[in-house]
Parts: sequence; structure tokens; C-alpha cells
Amino acid sequence: MAQPSPVKVLEVCRVAPPPLSPDSTVPKSLPLTFFDMLFLKFPPTQRLFFYETSHPTNTFLEIIVPKLKHSLSVTLQHYIPLAGNVTWAQDYSKPIIKYVEGDTVLLTVAESEIDFYSLSGDNFRDAQNFNPFLPCLVGTETQVPVFAIQVTLFPNVGFSIGYASHHAVLDGKTTTMFMHSWAFICTHDGDSTLTPELTPLYDRTLIVDPSNLKMAYSNFWLGKDEPGNKSLALGDMKAPPDTVLGTFLLTQENIENIKKWVFFQWKKKQLQNSSVHMSSFVIIAAYTWICMVKARQIMAGKVYLSINVDCRGRLPTIPRTYFGNCITSLSIDADLDELTGEDGIATATKVIGEAIEGLKDGVLEGKENLVSRYATIPPNRLFGIAGSPRFEFYKTNFGWGRPRKVETISIDKTRDFSLSDSRDGSSGVEIGIALNKHESEEFVSVFTSGLHKTCIDT
Repeated sequence: MAQPSPVKVLEVCRVAPPPLSPDSTVPKSLPLTFFDMLFLKFPPTQRLFFYETSHPTNTFLEIIVPKLKHSLSVTLQHYIPLAGNVTWAQDYSKPIIKYVEGDTVLLTVAESEIDFYSLSGDNFRDAQNFNPFLPCLVGTETQVPVFAIQVTLFPNVGFSIGYASHHAVLDGKTTTMFMHSWAFICTHDGDSTLTPELTPLYDRTLIVDPSNLKMAYSNFWLGKDEPGNKSLALGDMKAPPDTVLGTFLLTQENIENIKKWVFFQWKKKQLQNSSVHMSSFVIIAAYTWICMVKARQIMAGKVYLSINVDCRGRLPTIPRTYFGNCITSLSIDADLDELTGEDGIATATKVIGEAIEGLKDGVLEGKENLVSRYATIPPNRLFGIAGSPRFEFYKTNFGWGRPRKVETISIDKTRDFSLSDSRDGSSGVEIGIALNKHESEEFVSVFTSGLHKTCIDT
């Protein structure tokens, strides 16, 4: 017998941007670049923002929801593609992002009696518990929406804003820019003016593709299931059974202690290399990768880490406000025995740092076979990273305070980990973890004991 839903849907509506003015420079259609084609059939990015408020249902429906709807509509005039669809008609040689007058963003308004504080906590929770609070991108084989939103009230306690975004249209930087823009306009009572750093740039001529990466990625997707298949059906959007999500914090003190411990190990093993890139990100990625590898208890062999690299700033023609995907992937591998040994963190830091340092030779070098290369890696040996502390999720304030919690839910599909700034505004980093239940206990043990060891040894 099916269990009753923990969420009561109050309204399903569609929010449209205002009619475009004749002098609007926001395009109604956009080609997909090779950056976009890389993620053509990836599962949507799903994220939840939890806000602690004391509004009852009536106040929520009469004040908060109308304000969110109005500011969303105003914001969409700057982000018209979000109201459109990814389209790949049979007579089109390539998919495009297309907005037609009348297109909208689907907005679901709901209510739930679920424990707000448990759902927005840090302890490991069943991934399936988040599904009722997230929208889906419901499309066809020839057309898929770009964006969908769900706002859910927890009466007298708080509310959540969840979104699903099409990864072939939006990378993390662009999605975050939109959310900050929506929040900015909401706090300014619907004033349509955005600051320069929140105003998207749509110029696709800035993307140069000398190696014809777009053709390489397009051919991969066309031939993945059957030759010539133009289906836009997205990847499996269900998390594996028994998947749980948890949040862990690395403080700046933790990061510095790990860094000192790594330097000590390098000196001891004579691994010191002045060319290795040793940033806080490298330390965080290395430490979390090691903990994930140990928690999964993988047998001997190679394990892999995928790091998304923002090409804004690495390619001279592309500004920070560029709209769309502008990331490539950096693939790192290491022998399992080396990572799980006594100086595993030092080894992981070295291979990650060297790989990032190698980007100076060309961020797009050798990316022709990127998608097909990843397809050959056994999924249980591949670890990926979503999000970034630079996105400043916790600054997404719609006028009711900073989020109590921001949760990247879509890591549950591949059991990756996510990074974000910390809710208290410090220099620490929140790490979202997706594992199965029996692995989660091992992760807690490895994560905490590792911090204790690096603290004592330094």
C-alpha cells in the first residue's frame, strides 16, 4: 500500500517573464556550445534552500508567495532562457535553447508537516526524504524545460525553495547568479534593475572551439544508445536504494592543520615539489576524496576524481557574468593502495595539485574524448565534486534572512560530494556527502579520526 505523501500541494502555477520590450537584448534562442553539449543528457541539478521563519499558512500564501512570484517574473526578463526549453527537433542538426512567447517556469507551492529541523540538519538522512520537496523537469524526447521551482511551507517554522535546472543550459555559476538575482530583486520590492555582477551576458561568439569539441560531444550523445538517436531524455533521476545525505564542516583551522600535515609528509617522503598547487580547495578535495574512498571499501585498483574547472578567467575572452556552461572536467586517478596508506592525504594532494597546475598549459587540451573516457570508468570508482564555496549559497537572502541550510540533492544520483560556503559566514567549507547507509558510519569514523590525527601530529 502506497504511503501518503508528506507534502500537500497547494498550487501549481506558471510564472512568465513580462513582455519583452522592443529594445531588450536578451535572446529568445541560443545555440548550445561545446561546454553545454558536454552535459546534454546529465540528470538535472537539484538544490534545496531552507529558510527559518515563523509564518503561518495564511501569511505564507498572502505575503510570501505573491512576493516570490512577482520577483521571479521580474527576474526572468533578464533570464529569458530559463522560461524556455532545450529543443532538438528532427529537422534540427543540433539542439538549441528556445524561448517562445508564452513559455513559463513551472512553480509548485506546497505545505508539509515534516520536521523542518530534521530535514535541514547535518546528520545523515535518507535521500528519498527530499524528493517531495523538489520539482522535476518533465519533458519529451524532443523538448525538455530548462528550470522548475517548488516552494514548500513548514507552518510556523520555515519554508524551502527547491529547484531543478537543466545542466546543458546552466552550470553552477550561472544558476547561482540567477538565484542571487531573484533574491536581490525580491528584497528590492520587484525593482527590475540588476547590478552589473548579476546581469548575464549571452554573447556566444566569445566561445571559441578550434578543436571542434562540439562535434565530438554531439557525436557521443547521438551514438550512445543507438546511431542517430536525437532523444533529449535525461539520465536516470533516481538515487540508488539506501542512499543517505549528510553534511560535514571543515573549519579553516582543520584545513591549515591538514596542510601542515601534508607538508610534513612530503618532507618525510621527499615528495616536496614547489610546482604543486596547494590551495585550500586542493586540501579539501584531497581529504574528502580519501575519506570517501575508505568509506566505500573499494578493492585494489585505480580510483578516479572528477573536478569541474570554471573556464571563466582561464579563457581570456569570457567574463564572470557569461550565461551558460563554461566548465570542463579534470580527471585525476591514483592507485587505491597509495590513497589508503599512511600518507594517502599527501599523495592525493600531490596528484590533485599537479593536475590543477597542469591547466596552465591549456584548460581545453585533450578534451576531445572527455565524455567517452568517463564512460569507461566503473561508476563505483569515480568520485565527483558539485558546487563551490565561491558560489556563496548562504548569501541567497530573499528578505527573510540567510538560509538555515543549503542542500545539493542531486549528488545522490552518483554518490558524489558537494562543496559550499558555511552558513555562519566563516572561512570554513560545508561538505555534502552521498553514500549508502552502511558506508556512512565508516565515513564518520574516518573523517573525524583523520582530523584528530592531523591535529595531534602537527
